Amino acid sequence: MKACLVGVSQEETQAVAPILHFLGIEVVLDPQQDELVDFFVVGSLVDVTKLSLPLPSIWLQTREGIETDSAIWCCPIPWRQDQIMPILNRLAESPNMPRAQGVNLNVYVRHLESLLIRHALTSSNGVVSQAANLLQIQRTTLIEKMRRYRIDKSEF
Repeated sequence: MKACLVGVSQEETQAVAPILHFLGIEVVLDPQQDELVDFFVVGSLVDVTKLSLPLPSIWLQTREGIETDSAIWCCPIPWRQDQIMPILNRLAESPNMPRAQGVNLNVYVRHLESLLIRHALTSSNGVVSQAANLLQIQRTTLIEKMRRYRIDKSEF
């Protein structure tokens, strides 16, 4: 999984990044245009309710009144395992469907394509030709897409 840090202070970054790395979550500070992330971590000084983020978010602030079915979890630092693990488990299980408003279709399609490629590679134990067959595309096309999405077959 990948997390994009948005509006976090240096102190918040120093508190959050090591935990995410320890849990095997890649931290992206400045996402490139074609780089895909699974969720956002939003700094405590930013009002996440005013942002139109297309993916789930963990807000580093205590806040009452956030809808329980919204894709925003309030989890101030310091993080404890019993606090953050249920959130990360729900993120891992969620279908990553975008919100009704503020959806960038190109970003979402690239995200979905990346997920499908990763799933096919997992199913084929990292064998690119088998993954290409599962996706019903040419092996060379899959290799190009893996390069575009920075997917390394050794991960699988």
